[in-house]
Amino acid sequence: MTPTLALPRRRPLLVMRGLGALLLAGVLMQAVLWPARELARFVAHQQADFFTDRVWAFVGLAMAFQALAGLACIAAMRRLLPHAPTYLAWPARGRSCVGLALAIGVGMGLLMLVADWWPQLLAHRAPDAGYDPRHGGVAGWLLVMAATGLCEEPIFRGLLVGLLTALLPGRVRVRRVDLPMAGVLVALLFGLAHLDSFRVDPLPLAIAQQLYAFAFGLVYVWLMERSRSLLAPIVAHGVGDAVEVGAVMALHAAWTVH
Repeated sequence: MTPTLALPRRRPLLVMRGLGALLLAGVLMQAVLWPARELARFVAHQQADFFTDRVWAFVGLAMAFQALAGLACIAAMRRLLPHAPTYLAWPARGRSCVGLALAIGVGMGLLMLVADWWPQLLAHRAPDAGYDPRHGGVAGWLLVMAATGLCEEPIFRGLLVGLLTALLPGRVRVRRVDLPMAGVLVALLFGLAHLDSFRVDPLPLAIAQQLYAFAFGLVYVWLMERSRSLLAPIVAHGVGDAVEVGAVMALHAAWTVH
């Protein structure tokens, strides 16, 4: 009898599959974010009298369009990949992690404040991010920033993590930290979604933003898995952004000499 040899599965094929899934997630991210921003710009151009002095309203409109596009993609994914988790569910009683998310969000906001504005803070100089307090700017910016989690977490953690979990199952374990591979990859994409910082900020600040965006992406997916819901990452994300923006506006008001 002639022996038969079982050839091992070729690893490059698996690598290509993984790369293809990651590229698909990256393309899907841009397919959700970019058209929504352009649609918001079109609306703002048509209603220039209102939006010119209300940048916060433009940002909120773009976020709302992005959220709607993300939810539409989630609905489509549920039909095409019914086994893909989306975590669009209310957490079980006693597992909401909302209190933990609030504390984490405050810590994130203060960390972003230092990472983004440390030169001004060291010089005791008012950080000026252009948050115009007129036309309801203070309340408008705080409301829009508090809503970032509600608009972005369904896209990044619900849609993209769900998609990659279905296509690239597997987990990453470092000591006691155990996260889905999909969550780590989407944290990288979450950082890439903030690449504009390299165009508008000094290099050290832009690098810092990439690092904390990636780290926060890991925390958000950890909260999502811990609570089995998007509620906790939505809270942490929104609180963090609102705390940083609120602190910047407060410091600007306190340190600006009139």
